[in-house]
Amino acid sequence: MIRLADTSIRLYRTRDWSVSVRLHSYFMIHSKGTGFRLSTYLNRFDCSLTLESGEVVELNEYSYTDACIHRMDHMIHEFWASGQTELESIQNGAARLQVVYRLFSFDGQGDPDIIETVVPVLARGNYKDRWARNGRSAA
Repeated sequence: MIRLADTSIRLYRTRDWSVSVRLHSYFMIHSKGTGFRLSTYLNRFDCSLTLESGEVVELNEYSYTDACIHRMDHMIHEFWASGQTELESIQNGAARLQVVYRLFSFDGQGDPDIIETVVPVLARGNYKDRWARNGRSAA
């Protein structure tokens, strides 16, 4: 079973005026002994974020470290995920993060596990760029 640590989401306005949604976290996997290569056993991975407005943002660009720190019977892998959306303004708030994954299924079958948690959303970047204005719009 995977747990996540440090799950705050950051929002940045991009040059094309869309919003980049970024997560930097850590996979925490209980594993006695020396651990295992995560890329070998992670058969399915989907990550999405539901904003307070109800809009769902797919975090479909993701990566994680293959090497890990193995301490206190846990493998600790660094993890990044990102996606893009259109928002009129970016501001601090909360969202529901959902991660659907499957470990150890050699045939790709079986029910996936789900991590679902409420996470903080933090607006970042230039303060003046957090709102669409000057003829620029999110649509």
